[in-house]
This record gives sequence, structure tokens and C-alpha cells, in this order.
Amino acid sequence: MPVPSAAAERLYRMPATDCLTTGGMSGMSITGKLFGRGGSEDREGPETDAGVSRKAVSLAQQGRFNEAIGCFDRALEEDPANVKMWNNKGVFLDLIGKDQDALACWEKALAIDPGFAPAWVSRGMLYRRRDRLDEALACYDRAVELNPDSAVAWYNRSGVFVAMRRLDEAVACYERVLSIDPHFVAAWTDLGYAHFLQHRHEEAIACYDRAITDDPGGVRVWSLKGGALYALGEYRKALECFDKVLSIDPKYAAGWSMKCSVLYHLGMYRHALTCADKALEINPSCELTAQVRKMLLSLIQKW
Repeated sequence: MPVPSAAAERLYRMPATDCLTTGGMSGMSITGKLFGRGGSEDREGPETDAGVSRKAVSLAQQGRFNEAIGCFDRALEEDPANVKMWNNKGVFLDLIGKDQDALACWEKALAIDPGFAPAWVSRGMLYRRRDRLDEALACYDRAVELNPDSAVAWYNRSGVFVAMRRLDEAVACYERVLSIDPHFVAAWTDLGYAHFLQHRHEEAIACYDRAITDDPGGVRVWSLKGGALYALGEYRKALECFDKVLSIDPKYAAGWSMKCSVLYHLGMYRHALTCADKALEINPSCELTAQVRKMLLSLIQKW
């Protein structure tokens, strides 16, 4: 069965708050997110846990989700007590919106091993995406109780606090993540965004710069840095950031829209109009950019 487009998009472009289970930087592959780093389960070979999941990821990225889930089913026939396979099967079921089936997989994993923290993280992620924030937080609380050194558990817990606008608690969690893994790019990025929401723009920029050091090709972090500079009135510096965004991804409509806004504030209306046209060519449904375009045309006609 072809994968629903929304699920395929989540496989290719996982949001920053969607690190899957155990360990590591935001730039990890999906398989890496499923299994973490450095364990014996990551040895090469088609029959290892990591090998099964790599095959499942490859199938899912082709839209062959039923076959991908079948990989876990076959592994579980051989080893019904494999909590990692139960967990990862649940992650894939979650990706295609089968909430109850996914929850049943995590319940099975926890029935076998009540101390298996990744199943709590996976369950928390489902609840978070359904805006069941209190339930998500309870899952992450249990995960960090079981594994206080899990950077991903602390990271996902931070995201719930941001959604709740409990920003001081979110910042404390992001700082805990970074004490465990100083190269966790998404945590630096989201710590910066939490500071931005607190109107601590210079601290936000410092975090974005730290993320860029480890991942200079990240569109999101360059966009957020540009937004923070824009908020400070540093329009020339913001423009440099949005130019960088568009050099990485010329089809990023929001990048053209943000560049349009900066050029407007710099009084460069014709250049801003060109950017608005680019943005609308990529995303014709953006009403805000369409409104800005009309305003720019009016200003240009008055000249």
C-alpha cells in the first residue's frame, strides 16, 4: 500500500521535536534515532536489530509501509521478547496514524521490560503530536526517571514545556540535554528558540551560532537566527541569514517571504517584490505574502 503523503514527509523531514527514541544528534538517520549509538545492536548484518530497521526505513521511504512493518513482524516471530522491535514497530504504526496499534506495541514492550525507557519516549511523542500534553509529559517524566542520561528523553520533554509555554522549565531541560550531549544540534536550536520566546534575542542568537558550528547546512537554524536579528532591527545581518537559507534550499518559500520582509524594512521595495513573487510561485496559498505583495505594488506605484 502506498504510504500516505503526510507520513512520507515525516520520514524524510522529521520535525525537531520528533527525535524518535534513543540518543544522539538531530542529524542522525531514522535508523540511528530508532536505535541510538554505539550499542552491540548496531553491528552490521541483515538479521541484526539495526539491519532489520534499516530495511524497514528503506521500504517506508519508498511508500511501502506494510512491507516495512512486516520486517518487524518477522523479527518478532523469531524473538517475541525483543522490546526494540516492538518499540520500532510502534513507531512505524504511529507514522501512518494507527495510534491504537502503536500504543499496543509499546504496551507489549513495557510488559516485557517495564524499564525500557524508549517505549515511554515513543508513547510520549504520539501524545505530543495529538496535543495530549499532560499525558506526553507523564511519559517523558517516566523515561528520564528510568534513564536520566537519555538526551532524547530530556529533549522531547523540553518540547512539551515549550508547547505549554512553561519556558523556564523548557530551558532547564534543554540545558540538561546539552550537558549530556554538547553536540545535540536540535537542542541548541530549540534552546535558542525558547530564549527568543522569552525576548532574550541575543542569547537566542548565541545558541543558533552554536548549532550552526555543528550543522552549517541547517535551513531551520539559519531561518531562526535571521528572525532573531530581524527582531533586533539588525536587518542587514538578517538578510545575510536569509540569503544563506536560500543558498541551501532555493525552493524554501518561507525563506523568500522572510527575505521580502527584510528588504521592505530596508526600503528596497522592488527587490522585496521579486522575493514575494518567488515565494508565491513556490507556495501560492500563502495569504500573508500575497497581502505584502499588494502593499509593495502600491508603494512602488506611488514612487
